Amino acid sequence: MKEPYRYLEMTMDELDQLERERTIFLMVLSPIEAHGPHLPLGADIVLGEKVQQQHLEIIQEDFPSYQPVLMPHLPLGADALPRPGSLGVSGSHLGRILESWGRELAGMGFKYLLLADNHGGPRHLLACEKAARRLYRKHNFYLLNPFSREFSLMMAGDHQFLQQSGLQPGQCGDIDDLHAGTNETSLLLEAQAEQVQDIYRELPPNSAPPPGGIFVFLAGLFRILGRKRLAGEIKNLGRIAAWAGDSRIPSYIGCPARAQAEAGRAMLEARRTVAREIIGSALEGKEVSLRPPLWPLHILSRLP
Repeated sequence: MKEPYRYLEMTMDELDQLERERTIFLMVLSPIEAHGPHLPLGADIVLGEKVQQQHLEIIQEDFPSYQPVLMPHLPLGADALPRPGSLGVSGSHLGRILESWGRELAGMGFKYLLLADNHGGPRHLLACEKAARRLYRKHNFYLLNPFSREFSLMMAGDHQFLQQSGLQPGQCGDIDDLHAGTNETSLLLEAQAEQVQDIYRELPPNSAPPPGGIFVFLAGLFRILGRKRLAGEIKNLGRIAAWAGDSRIPSYIGCPARAQAEAGRAMLEARRTVAREIIGSALEGKEVSLRPPLWPLHILSRLP
């Protein structure tokens, strides 16, 4: 088992000595964002650190010949909830940054950058996947964000994923538990319980409002065209837009009071299974395409 290096502490000589084909860079990526009255602004970063530790364990246990290198955190993301305290960037900016870092690593001969992400912003995940596909096509470089697939499974209420986690719809980070609700509060209770304010026990459930007319129209159109999955994703996007656009609605969706550390632990284990499969596919040299929600409309990531 190889202990990780820290990129910021390495010398050029140490970097030069790394075996290019068997080095994996790991990086926490998520924006700073309002998470209700009970979770910190850096909740996604805290959870990203927990996920990164899981990724590190997967490499050390399943792929011990690979050298992990921890990159500095990148506290950036698109579609941060527009509430006081949130700090985000556009999807196009995020994509360019990730592609630039990947291109620099590829230019040094490296092949893998593994992200630990916990932010489900639509343009955030679309930008990550667009950058990943360009880097693979142009440089045979793997930019891997397992959360793209994990979040898709959560939002879809995927039966197998829910069985693995033991969680129910409305508790698994789906549209009815989207942000700082049962799932995310449970994750924080497992990762760093001291960061969760006790007020979470008293917070009432909060739901995302129904989608606006244009989203209903588009969802209906794509359903008629046989694109049921995309239709459902557009309907969810409409609910997210209605919630994010109304500052009178609390900055959480779901029921934080139902949160339990055990549920957070179960979700992390289910996500570990997904990440292990993705990492393994990349290290076997397979092309890895992770379809985040709304991928057929990935041009949305270019919008400001």
